[in-house]
Formats: sequence, C-alpha cells, structure tokens
Amino acid sequence: MSKINILFFESLDSTNTYAKQNAKFLPLPSLIIANEQTAGRGRRGNSFFSPKDTGLYMTLVFEETQSCELLTPAAATAVCTVLENHGIKPKIKWVNDIFVDSKKVCGILSERFVINGKTVIAIGIGINLTTSAFPDELTSAGSINLICDKIALAKEISDELLCQISSENIVLEYKKRLFIINKEISFSRNGITHSAKAVDINESCNLIVKYPDGKLEILSSGEISIKI
Repeated sequence: MSKINILFFESLDSTNTYAKQNAKFLPLPSLIIANEQTAGRGRRGNSFFSPKDTGLYMTLVFEETQSCELLTPAAATAVCTVLENHGIKPKIKWVNDIFVDSKKVCGILSERFVINGKTVIAIGIGINLTTSAFPDELTSAGSINLICDKIALAKEISDELLCQISSENIVLEYKKRLFIINKEISFSRNGITHSAKAVDINESCNLIVKYPDGKLEILSSGEISIKI
C-alpha cells in the first residue's frame, strides 16, 4: 500500500475543493484534514455543516490506477468498518449517508477529475464526532460521541478505503449495512414524489424499488426519504 501524504489545516473552505485545486502539486495519495470547514460541500450541491473542533473533515485524493466504479459504497463501507472497530454500530442510508441511532453522523462526497491526463479521485468524508449544536434545519443530524485522535482516525479510514476499492466484496459489505431494505420510501423525480418499497440493490449498488402495482425500477442516484 502506498504511503499516504498527510496535510492538516486548522480551517479550509472545503477539503474536497482544496484537493481539486492542489492535486497536481501533491504526492498521491494525499490525505487533507481540516479542523473546520467554512464551506463544506455535500452531494447534489448541498452544504455540510463543519464546525471547528467537533468533527473530522477529510478528503483522500489519489490517482485512479484501476477502475473504481463503486467509490461511494466503498467509502461508506470503509467508514462503517472503522467505526465498528471503535465500538460504534453504524448503518447506511442509500446512497452515502451513515446513521447511528437514527441520526445522520457522516456524509460522503466522491469526485473524479483529470490532471495532466491522469484520472484523480477525491473522496470527502465528514463525520460528526462530538458535534452537539446543529442548525435548526438539520433535524436528522447527530454525533457518534467519539473523542479520538482525528489524524489517526482519518488515516485508519483512508487505509481501509484503499483496501475496499480493490475488494470483490464491496456490494456484500455495503448491503449488509443498509437499513432501508424492505422499507417504504419516497423519492422525487422531475418535481413529482413517488412512493415505493426498497427491495434490494444490484451489482452496481443501485437501489431496486418496487411500486404498489408490482413494477420494479432501478434508481442509480437521488435522495430518498423513509416513510414512517
């Protein structure tokens, strides 16, 4: 396994943004860690609340030397595996959110870009370690209540992630941590809300849903809500 170059910052706008702007100057793989993000980014243009001192905000940036089609599932599985090693019991909400005790504690953002003809991957991971005060709109946010060496934890996750992306068991490991299978969900498409049951995932970790009329459909991306 390649030695990982580690950079720690007290504050960045976004570790993923820093990775994309500076990857051509960095030895790869590199791990960028910030104690605070002033403009943390999530999927689909969402922001990621990243207050100082209470979270782990990291991006692992590396060259894609083999096909990595399951980046986000690999990252989610890696995070879960490491948290399990710390006595925590995380679950995954498709596609990329990590939950503990029904609260979202981690988000993941995977990005690809090309530098000097090379495909580079940046996987951003934000974990609420001890965050207790969230904006009012983040009603489902929570914390794992883990006090630890952030750099050591980030390195653990990075090592596990680099192992996971070459594993043949990503789909199996990802699926067994999903908590949405056999649950009624809703999702939006073109401004219309649809209801269905999440019944399985396929070999690409796309979500297979079943409508009330029995029709099956495969969702490759998007946000889902669990119906309570």
